[in-house]
Amino acid sequence: KGRADKMEAVVSTQSTGILCLIISHCTMLKFALLLSFLYCSSCSDYLLRLPEEFSIDNYLKINPDFSALQEELTVCTWLKKRLDQNRRGVPWLSYATTTHDNSLLLKAGVHVVLYGSKYYDKRFSTVIMRDEWYHFCFVWKAGVRVEYYINGVSVGLSGDIPTGRIPLGGTIVLGQEQDTVGGGFDPNDLFAGDIYNLNIFSRALTLGDVTEMYYNGRCAELCRALSYEVALSWGEIVRRGELKGAASLEDAECNTWGAVVDFAEIIMNHLNRRPQ
Repeated sequence: KGRADKMEAVVSTQSTGILCLIISHCTMLKFALLLSFLYCSSCSDYLLRLPEEFSIDNYLKINPDFSALQEELTVCTWLKKRLDQNRRGVPWLSYATTTHDNSLLLKAGVHVVLYGSKYYDKRFSTVIMRDEWYHFCFVWKAGVRVEYYINGVSVGLSGDIPTGRIPLGGTIVLGQEQDTVGGGFDPNDLFAGDIYNLNIFSRALTLGDVTEMYYNGRCAELCRALSYEVALSWGEIVRRGELKGAASLEDAECNTWGAVVDFAEIIMNHLNRRPQ
């Protein structure tokens, strides 16, 4: 019996040791994950996710202060669409006022709309692939310049440069096109996918500014000079914006752990492509 007791004690000790080892590894993993999320706690590390369905219920709404943006502005963001939407151009930002429902309308394809002293609707043609991140920037200065960039390249808007001033007191909606202030949505005219790091600047950015943002990558912080020009930041949109329907804020995977996972995927994809 004494020998059996010793054997049982040894087994118990070994089991306890293995259990402690497992717990230790789990604790370390949780700690590492916690550190990775805290690493980017100072930035707005959330993206806006709009579900993969044609529903007018899903969007984010915010009432901005455009008093410093009436005669020039730049709107930049990262987008990833999750549906093959070949409908009406995939609207990602709509700014509507009582003066005009399309005071500013930006789409990932087909056209951009701006209402200043007169209606400005310029069309272009581009193909946006599903499940890929793209960088978009719309740049306008009244009577001087209007540009629309996708991944740092201008899509070549032509015609008269819009003049006038953008009306105040409007509502921004992300993911739907407004036909009335805060509403009038069309299920055939929406964005389904992810929006991240959308910032509105108080001046018309240069080509160099735009290409630097694109080449720095989706998770990069704005350079200090540009950060002073932000009139409406992504952080403010995340904090103050009203989420509607099934729209949600999700981890943007721009922390340390996300970077490690991305790097591992790159390595695995490279190894999988090697000849056997």
